[in-house]
Order: sequence, then C-alpha cells, then structure tokens
Amino acid sequence: MYFRPLRLFKLIVTFICVNIVIYELYRLLLHSKTSSSLNENEIDQISYSLQPFYIRLPNFSDDEAKNWFYSSTYYKINSKKCPEGLCEEKGVLFNDTKEHLSVNVFLVKNGLYINDKCGYNYETTAINRTFVSADQTTVIYDKAIIYTVPDGWAFQHFLDGIGPKLAHSMSYLQKYPDAKVIILKGIRFDRSVKEIWSMLGVEDSKRIIHYTSNMKIGARLLINPCITPGIHPRLWQDARSMYWSISGIPNRESEVKRKNLIYIQRTSKNAMNGARLILNEEPFIKVLRDYCLKNSLNYVQYDHSKDKDHIRSRIELFYNAKIIIGVHSGALSNMNFAQSGTTIIEIMPYRQESSVLPMTCSMYRPDDIKACAGYILYTQSQLLDQSYWMLPNVVNAQGNINLNISRVEKLFGKI
Repeated sequence: MYFRPLRLFKLIVTFICVNIVIYELYRLLLHSKTSSSLNENEIDQISYSLQPFYIRLPNFSDDEAKNWFYSSTYYKINSKKCPEGLCEEKGVLFNDTKEHLSVNVFLVKNGLYINDKCGYNYETTAINRTFVSADQTTVIYDKAIIYTVPDGWAFQHFLDGIGPKLAHSMSYLQKYPDAKVIILKGIRFDRSVKEIWSMLGVEDSKRIIHYTSNMKIGARLLINPCITPGIHPRLWQDARSMYWSISGIPNRESEVKRKNLIYIQRTSKNAMNGARLILNEEPFIKVLRDYCLKNSLNYVQYDHSKDKDHIRSRIELFYNAKIIIGVHSGALSNMNFAQSGTTIIEIMPYRQESSVLPMTCSMYRPDDIKACAGYILYTQSQLLDQSYWMLPNVVNAQGNINLNISRVEKLFGKI
C-alpha cells in the first residue's frame, strides 16, 4: 500500500480542528451553565429577627416641657403606636418587621454596586445586581463591604448610620482583612471616624474606598449589610460594646467610675451650623458646678474643636459620665459611648413662631405632621437605655438661647 504523507497531514489537521471546535462549544456550554448556576445560587443571605421594642417618653422637670413635647410632631406621629394609648406607662411600640426587626447580610458573588441607598429599604433589584464582564464596572475588587449611608464620613452620622450595621457585620471585617470598605465620599473625612475605622483594622489608605456617584464597583464577593434596622436597642448597644472593646474598655458597666458631669459646650467657633448658643452661659455653668460640688462629681467642659486626643480617650471620658448635658447638636452623639443609666439632658431649642417644633424642624408648619430629625438624640438615648431629660427653650431672632436658669435648677433638683 502506497503511503501518502500529505493525506495523513490533512487528516491530523482536520482531527485537531474538529477537537478545537468541540472543546470551544463545550467550554461555552459549560460557561452558560455556570452562569445560570450563579444566577440561581450567587447570593447567600444571613438573616435573623429581633424582638419588638419600646421607646419610653422623655423625663420632664415641669409641665412646660411636658406640654411642649406632647404638641410635637414626634408625639403626634408616634403616640398612635402606644399600646392601648398607654404612652406614659410603656412608651412607643416599634414592631414593623422590615423597618425595625429584620437584620440581614447578603453575600453576593460577582456583585455590582451602583449608588444605591444603604438602608432597610435597599431594593431587591440592587441586591441581585451582578456583573459578567469588566466593562460593566469602573473597578473590580476581590471583596468589598458596603456602608454607604448618607454622610457616613461625619462623626455623628457614622454613629447613627454605620454603627448599627457594623454591630452585626464586624465579623466580616475580621474574616476578610483584605476586603475594601465602601463609604460615601464627603466634604471631609472626620478624624474621629478615621480613628474608629483604624481601631477596627481598616486603614483609610489601604481599605477605605470613598464612593462617588459615577463609580460602578464590582466585587467577586460583595458583602451587603444595608438591610438593617436604623434603630433597635440590641444593635445600638452592641455597637456601643464594640466601641468599648476596640478602645480597651472591658465590656462591663462600672458604676464606681461614673464621676463625670460633662457639659458639651457649643460656641461660635465650634458650631458648624451656627446659632443655638447659650447667651447666659456663666450662670448656667455655675448651676452645673454647684451640683458637682454637692454630689462629688467631676465637672468637665467639653469642646470638641479643642479635643486633639485620639478617639479612644473620648470614648473613655464619656464611658465614665454620670450626667451629660448640652444643646441639641451632633456633639451630643458622644452619648453613644456612655453607659446605660447615664443621665442625658438635651436643651431643645425652638422658635416661638413655630411653637411646637424644634429649630431643626422649623421649616414645617406646626399642624403639618411630618417626621423630624430633631428627635434623633432622644431616640438614641432611649435605645442605649439611658435616662433622658428634655428641656425645651425658645430661641431669639438669631437662633440663640437665653436659658431659664430657674428651670435648669428645678431639673437638677429632680434627677
């Protein structure tokens, strides 16, 4: 038989080509099946439910304060949630499953984040969003965790927005020490917030991504703790324990050490939004100092703009607080470091022409029932199981306060 090398060569080439085609078809088919499998099983959801809870009404030193609060937008909205109208006995009941009780973490393979609001209303379509190719993204990380709450770069809103989410998702920061942390880019990045992140093992230069709305962030594993209640005692108290722990404070409350009466001073230099200054501050401070002398307390006058120490020192300062008093402001958020049972006194400014509304809500008519952020500090104090006192005081045309000193003395006579 005559051997024909050319024919054999053609057969070998044909065989190789056929195998290549078969392999490519098999690979495409396998990829299609894998993608389908990912679409069906790409998300792991870790969820649990919290118990319904009550928020007690504030303490009042006189009828003027009580009547003012009872006419407030907060009370008009939330008194309907009191069981059988027993607001004074039990407080306001919070039991909405989605808004108050359902805690979730979603682990999304090939997840894609595009400027979604991080809160309990985070949409299902956003949770399920994934990427297939790099051109759908601005950048791709191996792992990333979403904490894009509004103004989370600022101290106050880190505590009230990111803190509750961190309380139940901090383990992922530890489990994945290379995971990027996604927060919103702001007009600044508060030093105290940087320091808290650093104590959590998240250094700004290495892990924090300051998100802007034009970014499309992909991650091989996208960790999403956004669908978490904004308020719940367990989350807020767990967050507080977290701050104590990373600061080296044992997770136990110490009544013996609670010797500080802290006046959070608001001045024209440290107030970012202006106004709400106490014009007759000298006699007011005298009341505070006299109370400290009579009750063996340390008087501490705290001005956050002069605080150059590490946040660890401030956490310890407020951990040892017996009483915290100040005008409604973000600096009162330091109560998040104080123990249960700490007395919180909020001087609540309001305009006479909007007689039932805090200054922060003065754009609303008194009869216009809308929620108001002016009560967030009261809410925080109650979530932290602290003793909250509200002292409403009218402001002048410039938004500043002449405190009624006799009312202040009466309040201190009751605590």
